[in-house]
Amino acid sequence: MIKRRLTVLRSAMQKEGIDLYYFNTSDYHMSEYVPEYFRTIEYFSGFSGSLATLLVSMEDAWLFVDGRYHTQADQQCLKYGIKIVKLGTQSALEPLEFIKKYYSDKTVGLDGKRTSIRFANELIKNGILIKSVDVYSGLIENRVPLSKDPVYELSVEYTGLTRKRKIEMIRYVLRDRVHIINNLESIAYLLNLRGNDILYTPVFMAYLVFFSNDIYLFADLERFSEEILDHLYEDGVIIRPYASYYSFLETIKGKKILIDETKVNYETYVSISHGHNTIQHMRSIVEDMKAIKNPIEQRNFRLAHIYDGVAVLRFLMWLDSVDKSTLTEYDVREKIDGFRKAYKANDLGFSSIVAYNENAALMHYMPDRENSSRLDNKGILLFDTGGQYSEGTTDVTRTIALGETSDEIKKYFTLVLKSMFNLSELKFLRGLSGNQIDVLARKDLWELGVDYRCGTGHGVGYNLAVHETPPNIRYGKTENGGELAEIKPGMVFSDEPGVYFEGRFGIRCENMLLCVSDEKNEYGQFLRFETLTMIPFDLKLVDPRYLDERTRRILNAYHDRVYETLLPYLNSEEANYLRKLTREI
Repeated sequence: MIKRRLTVLRSAMQKEGIDLYYFNTSDYHMSEYVPEYFRTIEYFSGFSGSLATLLVSMEDAWLFVDGRYHTQADQQCLKYGIKIVKLGTQSALEPLEFIKKYYSDKTVGLDGKRTSIRFANELIKNGILIKSVDVYSGLIENRVPLSKDPVYELSVEYTGLTRKRKIEMIRYVLRDRVHIINNLESIAYLLNLRGNDILYTPVFMAYLVFFSNDIYLFADLERFSEEILDHLYEDGVIIRPYASYYSFLETIKGKKILIDETKVNYETYVSISHGHNTIQHMRSIVEDMKAIKNPIEQRNFRLAHIYDGVAVLRFLMWLDSVDKSTLTEYDVREKIDGFRKAYKANDLGFSSIVAYNENAALMHYMPDRENSSRLDNKGILLFDTGGQYSEGTTDVTRTIALGETSDEIKKYFTLVLKSMFNLSELKFLRGLSGNQIDVLARKDLWELGVDYRCGTGHGVGYNLAVHETPPNIRYGKTENGGELAEIKPGMVFSDEPGVYFEGRFGIRCENMLLCVSDEKNEYGQFLRFETLTMIPFDLKLVDPRYLDERTRRILNAYHDRVYETLLPYLNSEEANYLRKLTREI
């Protein structure tokens, strides 16, 4: 089926005079997670991961994936003759470099509404002829339509700031400039609105154009209640049809326009380029504002993690009480999702990862009913899960023993745990960025000649996307440069080092951290991290031979805090069980 689809696609490319067609996993808003409607790479290649690039020529197809998806891409795409480019390995070229090297004198097709300004302009800057055309939409059979669910409003008890106040803050910084926003999370954050257009990410399809006096929201009017429309009008927000966005842009003349070239699509750039406008490329003002959680959001985040801790504790109690050999990974996934939803979660934060033994070496392995390994009363289970609460978004990974495990697994678990604490216990002078502190989580693994092919941490949204930037904790470069952003008080991000040995096992430990102020003295302002996650680690996997005294004290103190924090929310049976899990070592 995939081969037939590629053949039909190549016929459409040939009619348009295109030699190479570029696909990414984004939507019209440069989103990481997208509505089903935009899962075109999966349709034409079989790859179901959240991040990839697909290049299709008249003879070949190449899928570019980072370290999270190397094995998954092999399993899903090699059988269709698609070549896998494993980014991060020796000699692997990034998509842009690949195009420059092999297709510099050819015509490259792309959908300008789904391609970032930066990527398209890099192609043009290198003399590559691009043709912005959607050649694929008419080829997709039974395409899932976009959501029409109602948009809803968050109250100030959850947002901490009113929509009017946020608008005033942006307007003060913006002054006489126009700010064009495509990013759905930024729009939802700024307007204190949420939707259900993307699975597990509560946003709605919209564009926003922010003038010094007026704000235009391009969205489907019928999705807003009369009450919300009245509130938006009171705050100076004018709603226009979603489909009228590009024609509106062509009316903007002689303005200074601020856009984020990694979060705004190329078609937007083309539409504003002919009106004698001055275009300023910089990260969105809203992105930076959204990244720093206000005091109410911080308070609520702590509460969300307490709720999350209770739900996961109940899951662990259940798992401890059953014969693991009667379960599949999918059974476990359904159970942990159910415990969250039955307690306080409005939804999941993302598709739950539940991986047994060698499956855990696939960083983003997600079992389903048809493809799921059976567990046993031995080995290890990794689960990376989270929830969407009114009080915030959670993301946690634990690796637990289901019975007997090897000394090698215990060794690496202990070192990964130590690596996580190396970062979370840092005290540092203000001014550092994610790429400057990433090494702390890797140094003990590097000493063994081991690394993990992904970042150490990502920003986390407040009742929004589980992946947010800034900040970004990694030493490598990303397109949006989030790893170069200064880490500031109020930022929330994950801390998740790991090891992944293909065909054998994978281990990851993950907590969420909140950056807070520490002492200020003659050297400047010091910062530190507060751990938000309130879930114990599996002490059965800790090998004392690799546990130094400092890490032992940190682990015991963390477990004491988990116990004291969750205790008021537990019944006696749950409290006793938690006491056992958080015992001193």
